[in-house]
Amino acid sequence: MLLAESPPGSTSNSTLMTWSTKIDYALPRPLRALLRGVGQVFFCGNAVAGAVFLVALYVGDLSAGFAATLGGLSSTATAYLLGFSQEDLDAGLFGFNGTLIGPCLFLLLESSPWLWLCVVLGAALSTVVMAALMQFLRSYELPAATAPFVSTSWMFVAATHAFGVFSLRAAPSPSSTPASLADLTLLPATSWFTALTKGIGEVMFADSAVVGLLFLVGIALTSVRGALLAVGGAVVGAGVSLVLGADRAAIELGLFGFNPALTMMAVGWALLEPGRASALLALAAGFATVICQAGLAQILAPSGLPTLTFPFVLTTWVFLLAASRSRRWAS
Repeated sequence: MLLAESPPGSTSNSTLMTWSTKIDYALPRPLRALLRGVGQVFFCGNAVAGAVFLVALYVGDLSAGFAATLGGLSSTATAYLLGFSQEDLDAGLFGFNGTLIGPCLFLLLESSPWLWLCVVLGAALSTVVMAALMQFLRSYELPAATAPFVSTSWMFVAATHAFGVFSLRAAPSPSSTPASLADLTLLPATSWFTALTKGIGEVMFADSAVVGLLFLVGIALTSVRGALLAVGGAVVGAGVSLVLGADRAAIELGLFGFNPALTMMAVGWALLEPGRASALLALAAGFATVICQAGLAQILAPSGLPTLTFPFVLTTWVFLLAASRSRRWAS
């Protein structure tokens, strides 16, 4: 059964009536919508999970946490002011793209008063793009996912070359040391731990193992299966990129883990009926995401645009469309 039209993470867990759900429904409606929007970054339509994610960001970096809060507020308020679906607002579907835009622009743009204006405007614009994509993709039964965040962030990054008041931060350049098959056994356990936890943290641009662990706690509050698939995606990202000889420093930073983590959660839990078949499909999708990310990085390199979560979006769309042609999932 294809679940692409359902709010991600809202009905896919059999333990919804837990203490976290009771707290979720006890919160004032505006706060609940905001925190659910943060939670939907990881397909968790739960305000408590969203609060954990937000606290984790503040633990990692106060400014990044503020940027995520500002982005989530701006995108959610824009949806309310434009009169978009109250059901989608309550589910947090107009909040997560704005939440991602905040720390993304904070990471990519030089700090200045203009940066915070960009966060507000970018998050608001992502809501408009989200509504348009939801309408366009409805007939294909595909979620907009983080495509509004990706397209809006790309636009703002590209626009910095046209306006003198903006400038990009210098991109980190990890030492280029291609990994080898031997690294699978020679890589210390601590490096594996760091790569996997940072692979989760990098979903929201947090270069921190502690933040990644807190994200996993928040996901587990909604679904243990979702948390396991997130870890599985990070393992696939690190393992496949190691075997294929990707840059070892980038692997240990978790840069190959966050897209497969999102893809495996989407395919194996949030958007397809959970089960053994969807888990196997998620594993294949995770592998494909690593290849997609490497290819897109080369394609986008001349333009200077980062891949962000586009490999996750593209691979998830492909696998959901394929699943819709299968007797196992087609409704």
